[in-house]
Amino acid sequence: MSTKRFLLQKILQLFLTLFLVTAITFILMQLSPIDAAEAYSRRIFTVDETRIEAVREQMGLNRPIVVQYLDWLNDLIHFDLGNSYVDNRDVFLIVGSALKETGCIVLLSAVLQAVGALVLGVLLYLTRKNVMGKILEFASIAAISIPAFYLATSFIDVVAVRWNLISVSGNTGLMRYLPAALCLAVGGIAFFGQMLSKAIQQAMSEDSVLYARCRGLGDPYIVVRYAMPQAIISTVPTFMQMMGMCMAGSAIVENIFSLPGLGYRIVNSLTNRDLPVIYATVLFLAFALVIFNILADIIQRLLQTRKGDL
Repeated sequence: MSTKRFLLQKILQLFLTLFLVTAITFILMQLSPIDAAEAYSRRIFTVDETRIEAVREQMGLNRPIVVQYLDWLNDLIHFDLGNSYVDNRDVFLIVGSALKETGCIVLLSAVLQAVGALVLGVLLYLTRKNVMGKILEFASIAAISIPAFYLATSFIDVVAVRWNLISVSGNTGLMRYLPAALCLAVGGIAFFGQMLSKAIQQAMSEDSVLYARCRGLGDPYIVVRYAMPQAIISTVPTFMQMMGMCMAGSAIVENIFSLPGLGYRIVNSLTNRDLPVIYATVLFLAFALVIFNILADIIQRLLQTRKGDL
């Protein structure tokens, strides 16, 4: 497949995914037993059927769902996502602020995962034949199995409440995002650590490594100098996909640490039936997920092309 066709296919995949995700979101909101107009009316007015119908007509919620969706798409093309039903703020400002919070968490988590996986991967390989290696392998499997939200609640209970090492809320700077990023990173560190260990083991069987051993070089140096670069390259596409999953998986963790990111906004807007915010946050979250997956596919293609040239 040519590069031009490949990129065109990925762009079409992006738009098709966003269309399906937003359309399904509209349908699910219509099927919900909670009426957005009624929820809004209960916060502002004394509720009666006449008032609810007036609010529904004012918001355009009495029109067919297809018309509502097409109007929303038209507004989206003109960069108008409307205002929040809760505080009347511009939805773009709300989503922009939430995206910044989630971006900081995911970026910091990516750094922690990259560094932690490198260290763990090397240790798993070097200790694979002794007791320490078995202990590390068991701990890695356990870390993969523990949900991030359980780590988050345990972190607050132990580190913040019992040990009183950090504040439960109101942290600033790095400490504002580090606990959430660390809870998201634990599973990734264990997963990629094992993946790197296997990739290093495979790379150590190549002829270049045999030649390095003949020169009298030790395994630790060979691992870092020869095997590690190849192992890292082979795991990059999967790592990019994991960043997309972190964007989605941060929802509950953000709520636990009271960080107003995309996931936090989605949960709160669902509770308040704030439809403009729901549609916008789902759109941006889906966009981020697809972009990370497309980047993973592009990197994979580049690596395959490079390998073919060699």
